[in-house]
Amino acid sequence: MTEATKTSSAVVTPNQPRWRLLCWLTAEPVSLIGDQIFFLAIAWTAVQEAGPAGAGLVLAAGAVPRALFMLLGGTLVDRLGPRRVALSSDILRALLMLAAAVIAAAGATIPLLLALALIFGVIDALFYPATNALAPLVVAHDQLVRVQNLRALGTRAAVLIGAPLGGLLLAIGGPSTSFAVNAATFAVSAVALTALRIRSVVAQHQDGAGGVVRQAMQGLRYALGKPVIRNLLLLVALLEFAVNGVINTAFPALAAERQWGAQGLGWLMAALGAGAAAAALVLVIIRRLPAPGLVVAGAACTGAIVMSLFPAAVDLPATLTLSVALGAVGGAVAGIVLPIIQADTPPDILGRTMSLFALATVGVSPLSIAAAALITDQAGLRTAFLAAAALALGGAAACITSGPVRNITLKATARAT
Repeated sequence: MTEATKTSSAVVTPNQPRWRLLCWLTAEPVSLIGDQIFFLAIAWTAVQEAGPAGAGLVLAAGAVPRALFMLLGGTLVDRLGPRRVALSSDILRALLMLAAAVIAAAGATIPLLLALALIFGVIDALFYPATNALAPLVVAHDQLVRVQNLRALGTRAAVLIGAPLGGLLLAIGGPSTSFAVNAATFAVSAVALTALRIRSVVAQHQDGAGGVVRQAMQGLRYALGKPVIRNLLLLVALLEFAVNGVINTAFPALAAERQWGAQGLGWLMAALGAGAAAAALVLVIIRRLPAPGLVVAGAACTGAIVMSLFPAAVDLPATLTLSVALGAVGGAVAGIVLPIIQADTPPDILGRTMSLFALATVGVSPLSIAAAALITDQAGLRTAFLAAAALALGGAAACITSGPVRNITLKATARAT
């Protein structure tokens, strides 16, 4: 890792039985399947009530508060502990889904759907930093890359399973059934979290009580003051901004322009997921990763080249190959960057740092989609892909020009006793 970080806390490693770890790694994808079911059900219900514009409004009502409250959610994680916050989030979402099932059975209106999406978004703002802060307190730092990429494989499986399952539930029992099943997925995740044992973090000094906002700003200043964390977060944000826009706007426009239809778009998305899963699997298998800072910078450069080639790929097989490569780039960057940031962050500020990582990934989604849609509409597909490539190159440059990032090494971290 980089030069040893001076932490303000002592970390004590519990004896973590393997079954508890497997339980956690299995239950988290179950919760993510619930997310897929929820978004599909609420979007479908909104479309029935108010058309595509209503669905867009409802989905935005969930995305905006999730982004706005993410940093404050990370502060609560540092105050209360990641397991407590993640567990509370699962319980609250389960209760919310039960209420949603009752509302949907009685006939949901757009105002009720907006309120449901808004509350869900706020709870999600707590869940993302909490769940990402758990891993460094569960396993040793030299196991973080492997565990995080096992989580990534679970995430990919959840996406592949969740959407078709959500569609089946809507066809069988409608939104009410979907929300009820969703509540069960969050309950399963909550039970798994109660079984998980995490390292205790014993504070050795306090920064003062302060307010939540003040502590959130402290976390932001810490991340900006650490060259490794700052530049890696910038890389992730720029690459995520680029890829997210491509996936949600340029891919559909490309499939329509080339007359591949909805099936072609589906194949593009599947190829992207396959590439990301392949990258995660490789990172699970390999035991040592030399020069990880240069690896992620090189991956971002590769991603820029791949995105610039999309407009020139005229047939579906060539475009699918590029989509696999783009997915592999995204999977590799996320699978390496997250463990590095986790291992380089003191436990007492981990939640706030993970909230910034969540902002750089999940939080940029609404802005990236809007920006890519505007560029595609006004300047065409070629310009949209080239703009995305330029963003990826900017992230790569931030890492290549940073000495601390170039010199990162992933080493086993001694455990405190």
